[in-house]
Amino acid sequence: MEREVLITVSGVLFTGEGEKEKDNVDIISPGQYYLRNGKHYLLYEEMMEEYPEPVKNILKISPDHVSLRKNGIISTEMRFEEGKDTQSHYSTPFGVLALGIHTSRIHVEESGDEMNLDIEYGLEINYEHSSDNRLHVRVQPKCADGGFSLRS
Repeated sequence: MEREVLITVSGVLFTGEGEKEKDNVDIISPGQYYLRNGKHYLLYEEMMEEYPEPVKNILKISPDHVSLRKNGIISTEMRFEEGKDTQSHYSTPFGVLALGIHTSRIHVEESGDEMNLDIEYGLEINYEHSSDNRLHVRVQPKCADGGFSLRS
């Protein structure tokens, strides 16, 4: 896979019973891809509303876990391990939140020069269940002309 990539992050948060209430989060960003020692690394930036500086993200995909590190106005390191509970802190301009993550599924699929990552997890905020989540990350290389194309 090419070093310069287009990263699409789609998240769905189910906050009500029976998946009735949901919020969608979508980020499309150019980024960098590295494969080192059998681990995939994705580096990309995310803009937060009302803040001029981006949040820098590093997504590390290992054979047995996935971690997401955010640095900037928001900072955290979230760890996803299938069938396990992990703990983290989520720092915001308004204070620090305790996160509990229960990952039920991680699936990585590599196809040619693209990669897809799917994670399903439950999220606790300050020790109370907040939402059930689905995260999908798609990684695509640059086009031959040096630009990017959103392919489905």
